[in-house]
Amino acid sequence: MLTQRLVELRLKHDLKQEDIANLLGVARTTYAMYEQGNREMDYQLLIKLADYYKVSLDYLFGRSAVPIHPGSYSEDEIEFMVRSLGLYKEMKTKMK
Repeated sequence: MLTQRLVELRLKHDLKQEDIANLLGVARTTYAMYEQGNREMDYQLLIKLADYYKVSLDYLFGRSAVPIHPGSYSEDEIEFMVRSLGLYKEMKTKMK
């Protein structure tokens, strides 16, 4: 799933392999091997990519279909989401 997400995100942002390779500080051929699954990225590069694309590591690894990255939201927005989730859970338990 990681290799698929790497390609999808790069294309979605209209970037070339060379662009991402430069961002990560690796050769284009090295990055191409990451996308092909012939080489594994270290965790620092994965974090750098997740931050760049503003997605979670869970999204990169296919553990989530939602590319939410906490750094993409302000404290107010996060507080709103937490409160909304709390209200939703409360409503849900009352309906049972």
